[in-house]
Amino acid sequence: MSSFRRAPLFVVLALALIVVGVLSSMAKNANPSQLPSTLALNGRAESTALYCTGFSSAKLGESGRVILINTTGQSHEVTIDHVSNLGVGFANELNLGAYDQFGFDPNTGVHGDYFGVGAQVSGGGVVGVEVTKGHTSEAPCISTGITNWFAAGFDTTVGSTAILSVYNPTATPAVFNVSTFSSQGYVAPQRFQGYAVGAHSQAEINLGIAIVNQSDVGVHVRVLRGTLDIVGLQKSGPTVSYETGVEEPSFSAIFPLVTTSNNATAQIRFSNPGPTPANVTLKVTLPRYHVPNQTLSVAPYGSAVASITPNTAIPAAGYASVSMSSSQPVIAALATGTGNDIALSAPQSPEPEYLVGDFTGHGFDAATLTNTSSKSISIDVTRLSRSGGAPSILSRLHLAGDTSESVHSALPALAKLRGVVMIVRASRPSLIVTLTLPTRPAGMTVVSGLDGR
Repeated sequence: MSSFRRAPLFVVLALALIVVGVLSSMAKNANPSQLPSTLALNGRAESTALYCTGFSSAKLGESGRVILINTTGQSHEVTIDHVSNLGVGFANELNLGAYDQFGFDPNTGVHGDYFGVGAQVSGGGVVGVEVTKGHTSEAPCISTGITNWFAAGFDTTVGSTAILSVYNPTATPAVFNVSTFSSQGYVAPQRFQGYAVGAHSQAEINLGIAIVNQSDVGVHVRVLRGTLDIVGLQKSGPTVSYETGVEEPSFSAIFPLVTTSNNATAQIRFSNPGPTPANVTLKVTLPRYHVPNQTLSVAPYGSAVASITPNTAIPAAGYASVSMSSSQPVIAALATGTGNDIALSAPQSPEPEYLVGDFTGHGFDAATLTNTSSKSISIDVTRLSRSGGAPSILSRLHLAGDTSESVHSALPALAKLRGVVMIVRASRPSLIVTLTLPTRPAGMTVVSGLDGR
């Protein structure tokens, strides 16, 4: 009798398991390569954390600063931990007022060569960005560590230095392995295996120690224990750039602002972390011109370069949009420069929300909104006040599917966005905001809004 009473319960449980299995199989990861979000702009979180790495002492030429931005109308208490590769550091506290900013040099008062920063915030709505001293690159701070990190395009030739800056934000030691992909194929240097970094500590990996005189190196960092914040530092001549990387290789990517200026160099660099050749197609969109698709093959565990500028098939006519599709998942990066010097930038993942700020004080040369979806989206742009006043809504835009629009043409009142800090919100998570800083030739420094990384 009791077995008959239990039968319906068994049936219900079985049906529940079936439903859960079906729903799980239908679930899709829309943005598999995006890094952990810091963009908690609603301010309702009880506490948040920001982690920033990629700083050196001034003598090593890769110094920079961190800028914390409060996007809410309430003040927040912030505790900032400064650490170095020598395992020393200190903590300081500050009150970050409504809509206020605070900038600082992470190596001030800390002995060492390389530095990381952890910021604990009471509440949400505070975001962070790191900017190189020479204003040649920017990168967002992230909100939690990761366990896999990929990046492409590093250069270890004479005159260049490629370093992985690694910060452990947790209270326990972390262990990781580093492998590379280049013309040498797959290499897992023994000295980069089982590499340990202590709790709340900073470490650096100089790729050139093991991967010598290579101009296009892809990297995979696999964390065996713990989680890490990782930023690639590429120093090429006087130019320092942050390579923020992705969490996994991808079949597709888009670079909305690729320069075609005379005397400029613009390349899409690829690394193939798999055992099968990757056939890559690049669609180049340049206003008023028809550009044939560019194709190339990336060998297994190898690397390859597609030149956008100079290229006899692509005229010098401002900025091009370059979208990539590949038969196998690859790692991609945009490399821009004027010859021997290059700056690297990783592809972006679509997001519903960005914070765009003129953190260098020089404005922007170009700023573009890109809708990666086939459906149209609405975009709200809100300007933050630097005097503690309420934000002002600038505009509501509509962007058709699979299109881009210049921020300058959509919001002409902002001119070159000099001194502006604004929040850009989309009706769906298919937006990419891409910007370039003023350079000669144009397009040498490509940055993104604080895009949730």
